[in-house]
Amino acid sequence: MKKTPIKANIYIVDYDPAYTASLKKAIEKPNRYNILTFTTGEKFIAHLTTLKFRVNDIHIVFLGYHFYDEGDRNLMNGIEILEAVKVICTNVEVVMLYGEDESSYGAYARNSGAYDFVPKTDTIFLRINNIIMRIISQKKLQQSRRSFILSAKILAAYIALVIIVFLVFTLISKFR
Repeated sequence: MKKTPIKANIYIVDYDPAYTASLKKAIEKPNRYNILTFTTGEKFIAHLTTLKFRVNDIHIVFLGYHFYDEGDRNLMNGIEILEAVKVICTNVEVVMLYGEDESSYGAYARNSGAYDFVPKTDTIFLRINNIIMRIISQKKLQQSRRSFILSAKILAAYIALVIIVFLVFTLISKFR
């Protein structure tokens, strides 16, 4: 059975364009992924609603908590964005990024479906690469399991068909 390649899409959503650029630059082997950055959750959600989610695609979101703009509009916060993402597609893996004063949101973020909750510290660049590799490995394992289960079902159906054909021919030969 031919395996469908896994396509990884990585989204970095944070109000600070310089920070999103540094995270994007820190991702190892970026040519393997489709990497997009957004400075508001509203823009990201608008993009997400245009996508068609296929079973073998991987969508990883690195999401900040606080969002600001010059117009002082009331923007969605990270938890609201996380909840909206999970409504659109539950298979999108959201990694919440938090600053010093935002660590108290961790339990709520995990209960809302966040894959991980990572501090914005010096180790974040290493951690995001480890998280990307872990998610991709898990998705590949899930794909292998689905392929195995499908193959097992096909084999079982084939064996059942052979047994039925054998029994039919045996019965026909007895009545001749």
